[in-house]
Amino acid sequence: MAAFVAAMLPGMVSRRQKIFIFLAPVVPFLVLLGFAALYEESVTKWLPVYGAVLLAGALSVVGHWKALRTFMTWRSENPGKPDEEGPGTPWILQLTLTLPVFFSAAILYGR
Repeated sequence: MAAFVAAMLPGMVSRRQKIFIFLAPVVPFLVLLGFAALYEESVTKWLPVYGAVLLAGALSVVGHWKALRTFMTWRSENPGKPDEEGPGTPWILQLTLTLPVFFSAAILYGR
């Protein structure tokens, strides 16, 4: 959780965005707890997946902080407006490559 917050926080420009980044790791964890209770699964069985998703999210912005900050500044100045350019191809490409690698490693670890 700390790595995710530390990686994402420098790119956030408004107070609302910073609050979202602090809460972003908490909400999926609460969902994980609810899922584990509902299906009587062990929470520890799914913790590697939870950690992998957070680490992949954190690593997806490494090297793209300037683009993230520019995008988040635009988002804060234009709330509710659809973005035409989006966050940028390199950033999205890094996320789409990082997430499956970490997710696969977590699944293999949990076996």
